[in-house]
Amino acid sequence: YIGGHPMAGRERGGFTASSEDLYVGASMILTPDKRTDMQLLETLKAFFLDIGFAGLTFSDPEEHDRIIAFTSQLAHIASSAYVKSPEAQRRRGFSAGSFQDMTRVARLDEDMWTELFLDDADYLVKELDILIENLTAYSQALKSGDAERVRALLREGRELKAAAGGN
Repeated sequence: YIGGHPMAGRERGGFTASSEDLYVGASMILTPDKRTDMQLLETLKAFFLDIGFAGLTFSDPEEHDRIIAFTSQLAHIASSAYVKSPEAQRRRGFSAGSFQDMTRVARLDEDMWTELFLDDADYLVKELDILIENLTAYSQALKSGDAERVRALLREGRELKAAAGGN
């Protein structure tokens, strides 16, 4: 057994939501351990690349859970919270790419995501607290009319994103 997690999800689950290009360009995370046969890893690598994955990432289960709390689970919570604004229901004609990007994953399967969130609660709560702290800084700068602070917060976010590169 080797744990794995395809980074190729969609906001809807089940067979009817599948597509033949689901894995094209995606990353596959594998969590081998010291008992893992290296030949099996080579076989799996060839298999996953053959079905369209762009590459494999190797991790231990703890690192996987910690990073997934940030890269996936936190985005689902933020999206779910974002669409709860009354303005979300009045947005017709006022929304485009930004709104679509922020809300796509709010169409989640709450049973599955509740289980995933609770299994990873320690890491997820830490990331959620960081997000809340960051959002509070924006809120405080806006409430006080501090244009320089707003500009600095936005610049910091832009620069961090540019330094991280990729998606």
